[in-house]
Amino acid sequence: MVQKIGILTMMAAAMLCWATVLPAAVEVSAPAKASPKALSETPAPAPAAAPSPAPEPTSWIDKADQWIDQTKTPTSWMKWGADLRIRDEYLSSPGLDAESKATGTKDNHTNWIRIRGRWWATFTPVKDVDLNLRIEWEGREWTHPNDVNPMWNKENVVFDTLNVKLTHVGGTPLTLTIGRQDIILGDGWLVLDGTPYDGSRTIFFDAVRATYEAKEIDTTADFIFIKNSFDSFGMVPLIHTYDTIPTKNYQMEQDETGFILWLTNRSLKNTEINGYYIFKDGHREVPMPFGGDNESIHTFGARVVGDIDDHWKYRAEGATQFGFRNGQRLQAYGFNSRLTYQFKDPMDNQLRVSFEYLSGDEPGTKGTNEGWVPLWGRWPQWSELYVYTVIFTGEQRVAEITDLERLAVGWSVKPTNKLTFAADYHLLFAPTNDKAGTAGFSNNGQFRGQLITLLATYDFTKHMKGHILSEFFFPGNFYTKPRDDIATMLRAEIYFTW
Repeated sequence: MVQKIGILTMMAAAMLCWATVLPAAVEVSAPAKASPKALSETPAPAPAAAPSPAPEPTSWIDKADQWIDQTKTPTSWMKWGADLRIRDEYLSSPGLDAESKATGTKDNHTNWIRIRGRWWATFTPVKDVDLNLRIEWEGREWTHPNDVNPMWNKENVVFDTLNVKLTHVGGTPLTLTIGRQDIILGDGWLVLDGTPYDGSRTIFFDAVRATYEAKEIDTTADFIFIKNSFDSFGMVPLIHTYDTIPTKNYQMEQDETGFILWLTNRSLKNTEINGYYIFKDGHREVPMPFGGDNESIHTFGARVVGDIDDHWKYRAEGATQFGFRNGQRLQAYGFNSRLTYQFKDPMDNQLRVSFEYLSGDEPGTKGTNEGWVPLWGRWPQWSELYVYTVIFTGEQRVAEITDLERLAVGWSVKPTNKLTFAADYHLLFAPTNDKAGTAGFSNNGQFRGQLITLLATYDFTKHMKGHILSEFFFPGNFYTKPRDDIATMLRAEIYFTW
């Protein structure tokens, strides 16, 4: 642990050195503003001249950025790009038990390096027709402990984007996207990650999306049909597979079919209103417990996002769910909100407060499950660490958070144009305590605990970014011994784009 923190500390120091050196080398100060008196004495401007060409880049970084941008459109009918993400991740006591071997090894803490590369291209053979593809691969090297087999885990090479996009179909304001694609609706509370089993490697859906834009009423309607397979093959074959770990083909725990109607209206100034209906049908493929679900879920909801004035921003979303899940009737509801104050000062200080409520399964209601289902929202929405805790404590599947009441406050600041710090403090509760009577959980405690997240991000150049993330979870009386140890996650990342 000490050695690991030392390594991350050195990485943090290196990033902060860049933060102090690079701005002086490559940033240009904004011109000083003229005083009112100077403006009043300024002579009338001369007739406008022809626009002057953009200034030539002066530093080698600017020249490299410009050259990269120029290479991305080799012809009028093709665009391409690539990225490389390198992460070093450390995880300690995710099961809240210092003696637990919850990581599947002989230690309760582990460290791995993740290397993900992607290449994508868009071909436009004729106007209003785009062919999109992206190829993805990730490998993972375990650096601790030394009993992981294999230490170097080669994942599959897959198409995580492969679709055709048709715009202005039949001369109408209709856009069709057919095939494998990323779909993010709203803040991603319910629809973002179609492949939660592989973490952040991919988030794709095999889907057909039709978007109709009615400009006269400032309204957009999205109609989406989803057909996801639990393994990597789905409707698109693998490019290459490695057979060292059979379950690495899994993208989720069940086959899924879904339909989404998502309406967006922007007729009110500085306001976006969404109304939606989501249907999700799942058929179990990975065995229980915490495997797949047999489910048929209907979700109705609404979302509003807006500006109160130049400083205050807000967002709020609520939904209700009904249907059937694993032989029980489902009846659940959830609410998610955030209020942000922007100081509009030179360092872009911002304060925020968030509140979220997700219903839990009420004890004593035999045959009915009131537990909230996050649908395709199983991703680290506010914590990278807590999505591991819910699975390693035996509560739910990874990132499947339910029975939750969350109150959070946060602050972010930009000391320079390239450096951002963010800190958030979360109080977590289990209002229903639907785990009462289960080993490791209390019979009447409802305080899940406290979560602290600290994040520093730095934009080295236009095409190179990095961050350091630290998270700490302090369990409350929702848990009982031996689940009373602090969980920790540390991550350093470098991200290159082309």
